[in-house]
Amino acid sequence: MKKIALAQVTFLLLQIGLSVPLTSCEKTGLGTSSNSLSRPVVEAYLQPGQLPTVKITRQAAFENSDSLATPVEGLTVTIESGGEVRSVHYDVSGVYAGDGTWQPVAGKTYHLAFTDNSKTITAETSIPLKPANFKVSATTIAIPKIGDPGSGGSFPTFPDPLKLTWDNDDNSYYLMVAENLETNPEAIFDDNGGDRPRPNFRSSPAQTNTYEIGFQSFEYYGKHRVILYRLNAEYAALYDDNGNSSQNLTTPYTNVLGGLGIFTGINSDTLTVTVTK
Repeated sequence: MKKIALAQVTFLLLQIGLSVPLTSCEKTGLGTSSNSLSRPVVEAYLQPGQLPTVKITRQAAFENSDSLATPVEGLTVTIESGGEVRSVHYDVSGVYAGDGTWQPVAGKTYHLAFTDNSKTITAETSIPLKPANFKVSATTIAIPKIGDPGSGGSFPTFPDPLKLTWDNDDNSYYLMVAENLETNPEAIFDDNGGDRPRPNFRSSPAQTNTYEIGFQSFEYYGKHRVILYRLNAEYAALYDDNGNSSQNLTTPYTNVLGGLGIFTGINSDTLTVTVTK
């Protein structure tokens, strides 16, 4: 049984470099299913204040095992809301993008449509409202340098976790991302010359109104941007589906009719936290 990578769904929000791979395994005696290869894969995350983009790829068989996603050009792709139809056009980055004259608006519903190989592909999503009353218990957190010779060998005292809170009256899904903003940040923990850890981390989507960040979550000193994303249920379903493997034979989650992938709306609010010694 072969594992088929249906899409590498890149979470491009604010260039934080986080990804959610969408995977599946389909039963076939010849490796990749021709049905999967024929369907386009959509990746779109509409957010207020951001240029609307839609990535459309198709799977190409790769060494009769996994598959390789290739961009699909030449499509007429539209996004409609409230009777107003906008086109997104293919550009050099390999995505279909808006012309800069409009951005998604919170509270509105958007409909995606295009025709591929004489088949109509559609999807629908709404843009959630911005997270409300987003707060943090402290804007600074002091973490002693681990292994610092100046400590005299004594065990350091570590700070209490930062507590993030927000309103969630409708039981929406939320995801938190923290990103170090320094150009060349100083590591908190000695990596002994190994690979430097990622300058960002995130939570999993959850229907909650609070999250705690312990000192051990931070890898670097300096200023951090803490972003709270409000998500639609389809994103949470995609995230949960990331556990699929050749031992878990489930169809990948999709809200794209006639195709595969995700067309969803998100919204966010941001706080700043500084990590000091």
